[in-house]
Amino acid sequence: MDISVIIPIYNVKKYLRECLDSLLAQSHMDCEFICIDDGSEDDSYKIVECYMDKDKRFQLIRQKNKGLAGTRNVGIQKAKGKYLVFLDSDDYFADSSVLAKLYQNAEERNLELLSFETELIYEGNMKEIDNKDFYYYKKNTYPGIRKGMEFFIDMMSNQEYCDSACMLLVNREWLLKKKILFYPGILYEDSLFCMQCFLNAGRMAHLSEKFYIYRIRKKSIMTSSVRWVNVRSRLIVYREILRLLILYGKYGVRLQEPMTEYLSLVASHAKYMDEFRIDEPSDEKSEPIDILLMKTMELGKYRIEVNEQVVLSGLEKLVADSEGIILYGAGEVGRMFFRFLQDKGLSGKVLCYATSGKPEFFLNLNNIPVLPISEAIEKPGQVIVSVIAYDARMAMQKTLNQLGVRDFQMFDQYIYRALRHYLQVSDVVNYAEGKKKNE
Repeated sequence: MDISVIIPIYNVKKYLRECLDSLLAQSHMDCEFICIDDGSEDDSYKIVECYMDKDKRFQLIRQKNKGLAGTRNVGIQKAKGKYLVFLDSDDYFADSSVLAKLYQNAEERNLELLSFETELIYEGNMKEIDNKDFYYYKKNTYPGIRKGMEFFIDMMSNQEYCDSACMLLVNREWLLKKKILFYPGILYEDSLFCMQCFLNAGRMAHLSEKFYIYRIRKKSIMTSSVRWVNVRSRLIVYREILRLLILYGKYGVRLQEPMTEYLSLVASHAKYMDEFRIDEPSDEKSEPIDILLMKTMELGKYRIEVNEQVVLSGLEKLVADSEGIILYGAGEVGRMFFRFLQDKGLSGKVLCYATSGKPEFFLNLNNIPVLPISEAIEKPGQVIVSVIAYDARMAMQKTLNQLGVRDFQMFDQYIYRALRHYLQVSDVVNYAEGKKKNE
């Protein structure tokens, strides 16, 4: 058999038919579609059974909930195809020729790993809430057949490395020989899986075609509320990739630098989520290495509470000593910062708000102009990236680098926390004073 497509399914009845229709339409016939119902509670499996009656390529496995990583591993073990492709059940393939093109390309070039690209579709206002364009869209091409680590190095240097298993075709025999599986019981399992694939592949290629349609929706695994499991998962990914860094250290600085940069992104994401999680760390016993990493990254119960007055005093001095500031980010955090500056008599220092593209909803905020960042940087002020969301910060940093701006300040979770607490206290005081006057 040529290709096995592995489709984990969990409570996606609303989207499943579109996913399965894209499989039904595939012109390549020598393949199997392994649909694994991971303990769904919405009768998703019944939809799969209907497609099994239409096309013998569909298979159904039902199991108790194992999570995405465990479910994909079941698919890998059950698969019979020469190549594996992963498809999430709320996404779909771009057209009927996807599998045929992937198979032909991999066969003709004798590949162990083939990566390709995606088109994003956003539900409702999800693009404003969780814009992932910068992370998934590539401006550069990556031709030729090379080792996977060479692609990793080049993509990282262009800030275009994407760790999504759904954008890979993998030789199954090679994968099993290298003993690469998804790390069970965590989120962000793709981060480790993709890193292992890239570092081990001896023959890899990349296609710039957008074969995969990725749906960004509310309450998906990737957009749900942040909990301790998110932080713990990132911690485990960090630990395992750190081990890979040590293992592959023999390849020298050229590989070590992008791996170290990637690890710093993982750590930043863990710290960001630790700030916004809605629950407390679990009481489970941690390995000594995990405790060391939590202490080093100040996560969970090892999170250090900083002196917020010192943080705000430093921020106030930065603005007071500047020619003016450009607030890159016109959302909640930027407005919080503006309120703080108003209280300190420094609102006149704000030259403008800035957005990554052309402002869509307003050209003026707090009587201050809102400009595209490409225009805003022509002003003499200090650029301050006034957002806290991890993806947005990374995207904005990338934009500033592309515009040649090297001198800028970025908010971190400590600044955000200090501003938030300051304004909460301020609101309470203002409310009490207003109530006293009314009495």
